[in-house]
Amino acid sequence: MKTKLFILGACAALVFAACSKDENQTTNDFTLKASKEYSIADLQANAVKSLKQKFIFEANGEEALIEVKSGVKIRVKTATVKVGGQPYFGPVVVEYIEVFSRGEMLAANKTTSGLTNQPQSEDDTRPQPLISGGEFYVNMTTQEGENIDEGAEYQLEVPVELTGGEADEDMTSWTGEQEDTNGDGAPDDEGDVTWNEDEAGEGDDDNGEGDKDVPVENGEYILKLREFGWCNIDKLAEYPNPKTTIFVDVPDGFDDSNSKVYLAFEGQQNMLVSLDHYDAGTELFGETYNLLPLGEQCYLIFASGQGGQWIYSIQTITITANGVYVVNPGSLVTATQADVINLLNSLP
Repeated sequence: MKTKLFILGACAALVFAACSKDENQTTNDFTLKASKEYSIADLQANAVKSLKQKFIFEANGEEALIEVKSGVKIRVKTATVKVGGQPYFGPVVVEYIEVFSRGEMLAANKTTSGLTNQPQSEDDTRPQPLISGGEFYVNMTTQEGENIDEGAEYQLEVPVELTGGEADEDMTSWTGEQEDTNGDGAPDDEGDVTWNEDEAGEGDDDNGEGDKDVPVENGEYILKLREFGWCNIDKLAEYPNPKTTIFVDVPDGFDDSNSKVYLAFEGQQNMLVSLDHYDAGTELFGETYNLLPLGEQCYLIFASGQGGQWIYSIQTITITANGVYVVNPGSLVTATQADVINLLNSLP
């Protein structure tokens, strides 16, 4: 145990044991350090690639409809499709990703924290936890690889049953800004996304407060779009509790170069928060905005990788004021991506 942890004698680390010994293996028998070749970034980039789907429609001036296996529909007004400012007629390639569950959010590193466009307090000026009705990535090109111009009108029709089955009239539209993880100026597949709430524009549904509403029709969220990239159906997770921050100590050999720490909330299947601040001096992960609700029951999730396999640990915790939680090396388990997703989605 690191010497900095002398204050932690009262901290509990309850490991959630939900996978069988046949499927997963504890890590007591190998060195607790993720190799660069099989880092968490590589695993999450591969997870994003595995979620990508491609479709082709014909831009012919008529409406085009794509039906995704999940039940989501992509409806495009092809008369608005342009390339280089000129109307385009011909095949259009759609690259599409959908993320609904906290398991997929963790695997792809697409968490739910965002900035509202209608701040009512100082807290509202900092990224806050969001409850999602679906995270999506959409891009369109010609078959030759030319980008379709922004401004093409399309909408996603998302069954509410994909996020619990109950329609939420408070959902609004959010746009994602994806992280550049390697400093080359371009977003990377494994990069997390910060969500910014959209303001209503001409023709958008408006709740009277300037938000771009996501109406519900026939059991489906209707998300109208004119831009490409990451988008989200979301609402702020409103907890009346006083807010705080927490800190997490991970095993020796792990830091922000090869591991990540997340927080899932009990009873919220479509919400995941990243504890993305790492202090090299204290060697602690943390949440820097003091926006975590005191007293809430959560799952503290550590994730890394080795040899192409995931390494994870899950603890059940109650958020305490400035609490410090320890990830015990003996709690680490190896698993496949599918195992990790299924386990997280099975938590209540």
